[in-house]
Amino acid sequence: MATSDNRIPKSIFRDAPSKNVNAMFPDTLKRLLVIAHRWLALALAPVFLLILLSGAILAFKPIVESGAAAGPSAPANVDTVVAALEVIDPTHQATSVSLSADGRSIRLKSNDPALVGTFDLATRTPVTSSDFDLFAFALDLHKNLLVGAGLVVEIATYVMVAILAIGLFLGLPKLRNTWIGWHSGLGWLALPLVALAPVTGLLMILHIGTPSLPTIEPAAHPLPLARALEAAADRVDLTRFVAGRQFRQGSVLLTATTAEGPMRYLVSGTGKIVPLTEGPGLVRQLHEGTWAGAGSGVLNFLAAAALMGLMVTGLYSWLRRQRQARRRDGDHNAATLVAFASQTGTAARLAEATAKALRDAGEAAICASLAALNPRELAGFRNSLLIVSTTGEGDVPDSARMFLTRLGSADLRGTRFSLLALGDSRYRSFCGGGRQVREALLEQGANEVAEWRRADGEPTSAWRNWLATVSRLIGLELGTVAAPETNRPVTLTLIERERLDHPNQGDTRETWRLAFDTGGTAGDFRPGDLLLISPAPGEAPRCYSIGTSSLAGDSRIGLTVSLHTWKDSEGKHHLGLASNYLCHQLRPGAKLDATWRRHPDFNPPDDPTRPLILVATGAGIAPFPGFLAERARQPNAGPIWLLFGNRFRAGDFFYQAAFEQWRREGVLTRLDTAFSRDPDDGHHIQDRLMGNGEELLRWLVERRGVLYTCGRASTVGAAVERTVRAIIASHGGQYGLQPDETLAQWRTNGMLRVDVFG
Repeated sequence: MATSDNRIPKSIFRDAPSKNVNAMFPDTLKRLLVIAHRWLALALAPVFLLILLSGAILAFKPIVESGAAAGPSAPANVDTVVAALEVIDPTHQATSVSLSADGRSIRLKSNDPALVGTFDLATRTPVTSSDFDLFAFALDLHKNLLVGAGLVVEIATYVMVAILAIGLFLGLPKLRNTWIGWHSGLGWLALPLVALAPVTGLLMILHIGTPSLPTIEPAAHPLPLARALEAAADRVDLTRFVAGRQFRQGSVLLTATTAEGPMRYLVSGTGKIVPLTEGPGLVRQLHEGTWAGAGSGVLNFLAAAALMGLMVTGLYSWLRRQRQARRRDGDHNAATLVAFASQTGTAARLAEATAKALRDAGEAAICASLAALNPRELAGFRNSLLIVSTTGEGDVPDSARMFLTRLGSADLRGTRFSLLALGDSRYRSFCGGGRQVREALLEQGANEVAEWRRADGEPTSAWRNWLATVSRLIGLELGTVAAPETNRPVTLTLIERERLDHPNQGDTRETWRLAFDTGGTAGDFRPGDLLLISPAPGEAPRCYSIGTSSLAGDSRIGLTVSLHTWKDSEGKHHLGLASNYLCHQLRPGAKLDATWRRHPDFNPPDDPTRPLILVATGAGIAPFPGFLAERARQPNAGPIWLLFGNRFRAGDFFYQAAFEQWRREGVLTRLDTAFSRDPDDGHHIQDRLMGNGEELLRWLVERRGVLYTCGRASTVGAAVERTVRAIIASHGGQYGLQPDETLAQWRTNGMLRVDVFG
């Protein structure tokens, strides 16, 4: 299988716009609801937290008060309370008064801070007490955020109910042991509990389900608390007066304890007294947890705890999504930026070597992937040095696509940059990826310090010359610069060649398995590394993926090679130089000089417990036998899911026996196939992915899996990525995922790795 730093097609990750607007609407609506659910929660998270914490505290009030008397243990003469109010509050600024449990003091609330506190009834002076009324504090926090912000609390209640409703609309989740799984599962399983407080709170705001109040005669001015007590004292029983507070339309609401229980009286601004015989109402009792004493208080505490659990799990899952594995090394106060866009790692290694050379010369430099940068950040550096490879027929690497998209809205006037483009002149758009980035920078007003340089094939020489030119222009003397070790010459001996397809079983593509003895010239190679082979003197080398691993105890380098055929302008058939040489001309026992190149971006992950999803078509299966061989030697290895597609099962199921053996041994957890030309199948690999979309997301999101895609660009590259995008659009709502954003994140943090050819 051939691949290189400049051979991934430009169509990858780029989905064609749908022409069916009606079909798009549900997905669009769902995405909008996800955004609303997320950002409403984030915007009001501090308010929600204060409301829920105070609500959890207030839930203990019916527990503490269960079985206790509702009023003061020692009654006070109302006339004494009135006389004290006249002295303490002569201008009638107090908004509420309550009698202490011992009947010796009163607590006042007022818009005047001087009147807020506890006062002795006998001396009418402030009482210095260490006692802290936690419930009173929590109630004020719950209703007014301690600053009279009752309107904010009401708005937050509306929003909280809306967030719960949107969460329900987004779908019924399956229970999963992940943060987002707990978030969704808790919301659904504890729905009656989590909805209790916000829904009853909303009903109270709307005065639904609360006791009906008598018509209140409006007053020009609020009735002072002292006048209300005077007016009521002679006509109703206020022997065990509890509290009074200003109410609607200038009235005052008084509470007292009688032999029949708590009693409330409404004193209008005109002095009319109306007993309120109805209780607080079921809605209020449900909200305050007073409908069943201590038991209902416990229930309300659990409701508050469940809502806080939803907040915590939702917030944490969002924060985790924001953390991307971005490569950004060096002095974060640096004056010079070295940025790279790399597919196979060559540009990344050159960038790291560039940054090191600059630092050795005394320049404060930072090295970062373009995936980790916002284009506007370039304006903050004195110099920006960019090394950009090319993929496909002239596109930027996957990691730079988001950067290039964002460039269109960035103002880069005054930004200084120099660019080195990596490519291969054999392809139509030589260094097209670097050209795209350069032109976009210039369009946004950036200034090019040194004329851009294009490296053809092996980039070391061009890189050295470019770096020397750039360093002189920015005033640095670098001296001798060590090139990064990107390639290692190896001498191989062909020891085995086996044909993998069966031409008598259908229209197959001739494909061979080759095994080479390294003779100790190769290091610790891994599957996904590249072997560069030149078919003839003067010919540019072709890249093939290595399908064996020295970590699995294999000293042989294994390749999978499909014979390339093509027709010229006259219709005459030709064979590919490299593939024909390897498949037909190179004899067993013959020596072969080649170059081994590390390809860390397509190696198995360092953590052997991470699940792997391997997607391949045809000769794209090349690196994956090595993946499985490595995992077979690793204890506690994570699961592997292989999806393989080709034309005919009988003729094109490469490595079938090995895969089935690994499956029996438990190394391969799941195997799905698609054979497009079999009458009893007729499916493509993207059909298998789409049919298992929910499971795919569970592997990626919940189990932190890594998706590897390998094969011909025409059959697997663009199709697989479109399918993954569609899966996210269809099933990602339960995880709060958006297709484009998620794909960009997965490319950046290494969860989505692509190596295609052709």
